[in-house]
Amino acid sequence: MLNYIATVTEDLVVVVLLITMLYAFFNIMYGHRGRRSQKIGIAVGLLASAAMAVAKNVTSKIATNRWNLYIFYVGIAAALIFVIFSLVSMRRKHSGLTAAEVISHLSGAILTADLIFYEAPDVMAYPFKFETLGSGVFSIAYLVRLIGWLLPLILLYVTARCLYQSILTLGSVRLLSVSLYLALAVNAFRFAGLILGKWLAKPKWLTWPVFRSADHPWAFPFAKFVSNNTLFFIVITEVIALLIPIILASRSIRVTQPYENSAQRRKLIAANRRCRRRTGVIVLCAAVFAVNLTVIKAYISQEVELSEPETYEIEDDKILISLEQLADGHLHRYEYTTDDQVDVRWIIIKKPGSGAYGVGLDACNVCGIAGYFERDGQVVCKRCDVVMNINTIGFQGGCNPIPLEYTVENGSIVIPLQAVIDGKKKFE
Repeated sequence: MLNYIATVTEDLVVVVLLITMLYAFFNIMYGHRGRRSQKIGIAVGLLASAAMAVAKNVTSKIATNRWNLYIFYVGIAAALIFVIFSLVSMRRKHSGLTAAEVISHLSGAILTADLIFYEAPDVMAYPFKFETLGSGVFSIAYLVRLIGWLLPLILLYVTARCLYQSILTLGSVRLLSVSLYLALAVNAFRFAGLILGKWLAKPKWLTWPVFRSADHPWAFPFAKFVSNNTLFFIVITEVIALLIPIILASRSIRVTQPYENSAQRRKLIAANRRCRRRTGVIVLCAAVFAVNLTVIKAYISQEVELSEPETYEIEDDKILISLEQLADGHLHRYEYTTDDQVDVRWIIIKKPGSGAYGVGLDACNVCGIAGYFERDGQVVCKRCDVVMNINTIGFQGGCNPIPLEYTVENGSIVIPLQAVIDGKKKFE
């Protein structure tokens, strides 16, 4: 749940703020025509995202890195064209539809669709990838993850709605255009860094003098900074977007507009109160986003130390582990070092309410050798944070540990040594 709260917030917060500002800009500048072009851009972006989400789930042939490069190119070009021609159309006031306005509408719609297409496919696909331990969509595990996916979407919608109303209430085209252009410039800078990082990842680009670190020491540090500081660009975009509602709230502290009677004054006081409340909601949501991207993300990303391997005996090429050692019902970890110095780990846990045991390698076919740990009486995958059904440990499937052959003899778990040695290929 927490994982999806942080991930969806990180994926969509910048996109939602930019599209909200774009939609408000086109509404104020061009009215019905502006809203219509943006609605078309949003619809195209969502439909294309849905198609990409389906394609990614039904085939492995989608080259995400290549698609992202095209998205970055289109995004930067569309943003540049939009800024240029929106400025031209603002300077030239005409009653009819001008060429500059048409290009502004088209580039703005393409930019909106491009922003959505960059982030939305993965977010749309998350509910189809929830790990539910084989219990399907009608389970608590699925419901918890679905709530974690929905909560940030609801908060983002509320933020967008309040920000949009605040922009319309303030009605300052100059302030909105400056804020929008600045936010677009910040994210175009980010896209440029991501493009450079993808170029540098390809050896053929390193033959170009402009990308040689010895000649241009800025290239690698710039690409690295952009890649490793997503939070920085999110915070800058949030601060820019917050300027308008904060300015509006500061102007709504007292009634400054003229009024003729007490009824009009009360109406103005109520309008100011709504402005302050909207700003409060936006600031609160921004604070929640900040917590999601810092505290929650740090919590789910923290490194979990696996417990130390416990002792066991080896007799006649068999590993013997006393049942008394396993009677507490907790997770027990063991390790064997092969002749070629490969450390093979396995885990054992007594299943609740029965005399059966879950025995498997400390690895799975989904998350590799990340291992498992115990948290609040539950067995959890270290890499994906999925909680295992203890009763299914020892069976194939999902994120379950790879089963390990064993028998129970004379008060001990008996595991053939060769079975452990054969598992070394998972740990090499």
